[in-house]
Amino acid sequence: MTPSRSAAAAVVRPVLIDPARRFLLLPVRHRDAKCWSVPVVPVRAGEPYRRTAVRYLRSLTGLPGLLITPVVGVLPATGVRRRIAYVVLARPATGAWPQNAPALLGAGARWWSTAQLRDVGVRVEPDTLPLLMDGYWEGWLPDGEVSLE
Repeated sequence: MTPSRSAAAAVVRPVLIDPARRFLLLPVRHRDAKCWSVPVVPVRAGEPYRRTAVRYLRSLTGLPGLLITPVVGVLPATGVRRRIAYVVLARPATGAWPQNAPALLGAGARWWSTAQLRDVGVRVEPDTLPLLMDGYWEGWLPDGEVSLE
């Protein structure tokens, strides 16, 4: 699948998910842990955004067995966001992620449920990520690209 928009103007925001527990893995962005963020990976010219996510996650984690879900969140380019961002959900191909998966994303990474994110009251970037995850977990999002405006 090729990006539906110019690859030169796109980034991928890959999210590791654990469907069995309905958790997502987020690395902390700020030392004070008030905002948790998803990595931002530039899409190479001509490279499909799903392939960008797989390439990045494999190079970061060394895990060959991952699958990209059919649901992809799209954040359009705006004044603040100069490039289109694709929020791509990746799950393990078989079984579960290794126990050291958080450490592979960095020293403060941790698994969260969307309820925990809301209960703790921390900011998440992108801010529509919990809604995307709820829609994915509960099955009310269609396969394909979903606007996160």
